[in-house]
Amino acid sequence: MSTVNFDPMKTLSGSNSFQLESQGYIQGAIMDDPVARMWLLPGVVASTVTQPVWGGIPITENVASLASSVLQTAANPLVIPTTVAEITGFTVFNRAHNMLITPGNPVPQSTVGMSVAYFRLGSNMRVPVQIDAATATALENGAINQQLTWDFTTNTLIPYASGTALPVKVLHLNANSKIVNYDSGTGALTWTYGYCALIQL
Repeated sequence: MSTVNFDPMKTLSGSNSFQLESQGYIQGAIMDDPVARMWLLPGVVASTVTQPVWGGIPITENVASLASSVLQTAANPLVIPTTVAEITGFTVFNRAHNMLITPGNPVPQSTVGMSVAYFRLGSNMRVPVQIDAATATALENGAINQQLTWDFTTNTLIPYASGTALPVKVLHLNANSKIVNYDSGTGALTWTYGYCALIQL
């Protein structure tokens, strides 16, 4: 089970509280769309998930248990996929009312049993996600439907080689966006700057 390192004695001013510029994207923060936003869904981080969950990463939405007593309004359990074929959607920070922020983890996160918002593939929602720098350079001036895949270690878009391609379109690229850095050793989530791709699900 995933845990949050609260570090309660740490006091400091909020990292990146004041942006010096607003030219880039924020990973996991959707682009406004009056139609597609209606497809925003709540999910619950499944008990088998061993890492924190944040905006702009892929998830697999599982069917709720037969024991679930609430119909249609119950949030389905979400797990972290290990292959592109298992990806059913992407998480977002929007309406993340109960995601945790701590001094050691300035990025909003959810853990087991907590809710997280997401969009399913095919919703046409536009979500900024991390992309490998070399991949971003290779995609410049190309078609929006170039084939890509997902690196589950670095949580970034990378070039497609074989197997199942990620069924998304890359609409735009930015080299100076606010992205999430995950330290798998400590479990800490921090903000940094890097490459983002605006993908259409």
